[in-house]
Amino acid sequence: MRTLLALFVSLAATLLLVELGAIGLVRSGTVAAPRPHHGETGFWWHHHPEFGAWHHPDRQGDHNGPCYKARYEINGVGARDVNRPERAAGRRVVVLGDSFLEGYGIDAASRMSEMLEARTGVPHLNFAMASFGPYQQLLVYRAIAKRFDHEAVIVSVFPGNDFADMDPGECRTLGDPDYCFRPFPVLGPDGLSGEHRREPALRSLLRQHSQAWNLAAGLWRARSPAGSERRSGFYDFDPAHVDVLEAVLDAFVAEADGRPVVVLLIAKQTDLALRRERGPDPLSARLEAFAASRPLTVVNLLPGMAARSPGSWDDFYLSCDFHWNRYGNRVATDLFLEALPDWAERP
Repeated sequence: MRTLLALFVSLAATLLLVELGAIGLVRSGTVAAPRPHHGETGFWWHHHPEFGAWHHPDRQGDHNGPCYKARYEINGVGARDVNRPERAAGRRVVVLGDSFLEGYGIDAASRMSEMLEARTGVPHLNFAMASFGPYQQLLVYRAIAKRFDHEAVIVSVFPGNDFADMDPGECRTLGDPDYCFRPFPVLGPDGLSGEHRREPALRSLLRQHSQAWNLAAGLWRARSPAGSERRSGFYDFDPAHVDVLEAVLDAFVAEADGRPVVVLLIAKQTDLALRRERGPDPLSARLEAFAASRPLTVVNLLPGMAARSPGSWDDFYLSCDFHWNRYGNRVATDLFLEALPDWAERP
């Protein structure tokens, strides 16, 4: 008994020293690592039980990075938008998407949805969320966004990581295990279903409260190579991943109850460079053929952005990040309205 007690005390003392050492290393700036948040994540709602990620309703806060500082104001349903009534006369549009349409790192007024609203006079209700893939957009549409009167739906697809967002095996190649605790679509003989990969309870406890755990996890992520920067989901996709995407889009069509659905294809810098080298992309061609027999419209931003400013595409993006800056959002808005000049009157 004494031996077991001595072992327990020794182990506890060792773990305490490791934890204190990790705290000292991080606070001194010797190494960079996330700090344990002890359950307080501000307006971010990590590991949401239904969507995998979301915002805490009625929260506010600053989102700061090396080259950006943005104020986030979250409404009563957890969306980064003003509060909107569920019932409303006249045309309204539901906007779903990932961090690009959420407005990652920029003020809400600089986002594409606000620009579309200002230029058309049509309210664009923004339900986009950072880290979302198309399947999570579908879940939010079913659970929240569909309750609001609207006449059209915008869904975004970012081939840069959306195929990984919908495949647990591919998700692991992104180098961030935390990112992969989310709902994934499953395409089987009986159609589309879902599987939610949840964080184990002990891991969640350590992530929230242990600096040593967060330091070790950060070092592991740093040594795990992500996919090639030259790889493009517009050109180098797995056809099976597109099968799943098309099943998700079919589910959107069914949920939209006859409302038109616009699929917005978003490009990163690598995609723009490859467009010059390799010409028209096969992904948009396949999705346009798929959409032809459905109330779906594909708006591919890749060719327009590649042509708009050849050789200086970094102007569209934050200087420290791959998301659009205000100018990138403005160009995306221009291209969207060029593709759909009657958007203010549709359907």
